[in-house]
Amino acid sequence: MDDVLLSILRKVDISTAVRTSSLSTRWRQLPWLLPELSIDVRHFLPVPCPDSIAANDCQQAMVALTKAAKCLFAKPQRKSTITTLQLQLYLISTFLSDIGPLLGDVIDSGLLKDLDLCLLDDLKPGDSSELHMLQLAKDMYGFFNAYPSVFGCLTRLSLHGVCFIELDMHHLLFDCCTQLKHLSLHYCDAGRRSVWKIDAPNSKLSVLEIDTCCFERIDLVCLPELEKLHWDTWVSEYIPLSFGDVPSLGELKLSSSLTYYNTVFKLSELLHGTTSIHTLTLDFQGENVCTSSFFVFAILSHICIFYIWSELSSYAMDVYFT
Repeated sequence: MDDVLLSILRKVDISTAVRTSSLSTRWRQLPWLLPELSIDVRHFLPVPCPDSIAANDCQQAMVALTKAAKCLFAKPQRKSTITTLQLQLYLISTFLSDIGPLLGDVIDSGLLKDLDLCLLDDLKPGDSSELHMLQLAKDMYGFFNAYPSVFGCLTRLSLHGVCFIELDMHHLLFDCCTQLKHLSLHYCDAGRRSVWKIDAPNSKLSVLEIDTCCFERIDLVCLPELEKLHWDTWVSEYIPLSFGDVPSLGELKLSSSLTYYNTVFKLSELLHGTTSIHTLTLDFQGENVCTSSFFVFAILSHICIFYIWSELSSYAMDVYFT
């Protein structure tokens, strides 16, 4: 019977799951038996959620999330292991100092295996200044520095609106996050026209997702376990990627309009250095691509092409090849 009730709890948000503990004696202990937890601060925002979220709403949501986390991680109720914790927070330093000890305790007690952490910006990308992004970076670094045990089980990390110009980005993401397998960066940068060089032979990273980040170029010198790379919208006047030792890279997805600097490059130049890509997805939003480089497709088993303007055609292509 408990298995049936637990399967029901897995389908509701965490605030609802916690409230069910007051329904009856049978339900009382069930939230603490869930092997997988998803705690998302956005579930604690006002309903319906407005397009523009007020700062006070973000803070109140973090207050409610912190209470829920204290309840779920409390001893002696929590005895079973949490196999995966998905935790999505606003990067607000005053609340990170409350969440940090809770995470540290559950990790140090051996009750948490894998942590999927998403640090959100409480401002929209267009409303965020460089000073704000720098402050987010400092708050994030302070959080990790104060609670280093988080690194031990951090397998997935998503960052929003962080500027790494004053931090050692490589050291934090690859030397410290030794268990990291999935990294997503949204509206992040390391300074204007910066080059992000990744040389991490011991990294376990298998998925790298970049969304509207202001890197001039990413040099993948060495990422031996990287299997998927998705980059949506770059700002560069040069070829945005270079590949070194990436023997496991099989899936590459690129989406961007090239008109920002009117950049022209060949796909063969972009893919130079790759040896094992089997799935390529391209969406250049109606821009020109040199069709003479399409010979590289011969080595692929799956090709998705969306809205690429070919010199040999008078219409945008939207096709899928297998």
